[in-house]
Amino acid sequence: MPEGKGYQMRGEGSTHVAVSPQELWDIVMDEARLAAAIPGADTLRRDDDGVERVYAADVGIGVGRLKGTYLVRARFADCEPPHGLQLFGGAEGPFGNSNGEGWVYFEAADGGTTVHYSYAILIQGLVAKAGGLLLEPAADMLISKFFTRLANSVEQTKNG
Repeated sequence: MPEGKGYQMRGEGSTHVAVSPQELWDIVMDEARLAAAIPGADTLRRDDDGVERVYAADVGIGVGRLKGTYLVRARFADCEPPHGLQLFGGAEGPFGNSNGEGWVYFEAADGGTTVHYSYAILIQGLVAKAGGLLLEPAADMLISKFFTRLANSVEQTKNG
């Protein structure tokens, strides 16, 4: 967990995607297809640091009445194609900021890939005062939307 005062949030889960781990890896590493999967993303651009893959995006995020555009940065670390990666990143916006890390693992499964994920995030600022009653359901919704949109990207890829 990142250090500091604020709202600490942890989560984990898994979902199934109907492509092989290698095909899913290729989608995640393709910034156009990745951008299409990110809910609220207005832009997505590579912002590499010369060593690791780094993405930056302007993302519209809302938690209750606290809505705004946040600059989100994610650094892909410890990449083990096509099995998984670790993410470090955060968001800065009008109602606060966050930083955290996540782990994503791809496991071959019947008819595709099971994606296992976990994360630890520290949220600070006005949005942190919303607490778990709003933040955790909002995080669950964003994750669900991401995987739904990713699955749609997979279907579009399969259907040509």
